[in-house]
Amino acid sequence: MIQYIKVGKIADFSTKNYKCIKVLTRSILVVKKEDNSFYAIEANCRHQNALLPVGAIPKDFQVTCPRHGWKYDLKTGECLLPSSGEPLRFFPLKLEEEEVYVGMRPKQ
Repeated sequence: MIQYIKVGKIADFSTKNYKCIKVLTRSILVVKKEDNSFYAIEANCRHQNALLPVGAIPKDFQVTCPRHGWKYDLKTGECLLPSSGEPLRFFPLKLEEEEVYVGMRPKQ
């Protein structure tokens, strides 16, 4: 059974469409898409677990790890450089009564 934690209210995403939260040792990026749906993706590089620069997400949603230059697409999770890198994992997310909840375990 997946355990969920509350990360905020849907209204919290009205002025800024994303929020990075820390859950134990993981950083998770919660994003509100243009169609008002949400998703949650890990915000740590799969190479050496460095925090990705998600403080100001670029319009193309591509970020580069400051440690060794691995590049990720935050919409798909795909590792763009190096091409053999593992993709970022997505987390389950649910909306209930105007609240946003993220699952504690990544999707398989």
